[in-house]
Amino acid sequence: MMRRQMTETGKVRELRGELVIIIPDRSSTCFGCMNMECKTNGAFITAENPRAIPLEIGQMVEVKLANRSLAIQVLVVILPPILAFVAGYGFTRLLFPQANEGAFAGMGIVFLFTAAFIIYRMRKKAHVGREFVVTKIIN
Repeated sequence: MMRRQMTETGKVRELRGELVIIIPDRSSTCFGCMNMECKTNGAFITAENPRAIPLEIGQMVEVKLANRSLAIQVLVVILPPILAFVAGYGFTRLLFPQANEGAFAGMGIVFLFTAAFIIYRMRKKAHVGREFVVTKIIN
């Protein structure tokens, strides 16, 4: 079975060595999007050009999600809240052994959402890594 990767098309806005700033093609990528911040601020995609494809400002290019992005998402976004749930559950069980199972799970859920919120705010403040790579120039 062939695995499909997320692909985007856009116009090269800026070149900084291996770093490429791309303005997404609104007609294909934004039709059903609900991200109003992206729509109003004119979002862009930051991509790497590891194969040193000769690019020029204004060219249309295709970018794909880098293979390492899924692993990063699991390690940075999904795993910490799950570990926080386990920690909250265990912490409550140690401090309040007479409490019922619902209280343990409830505190685990509070820890989970707290960790997820902290990760969300951190990732929103500082863009984490370049997740896209330039794959080809579109004529």
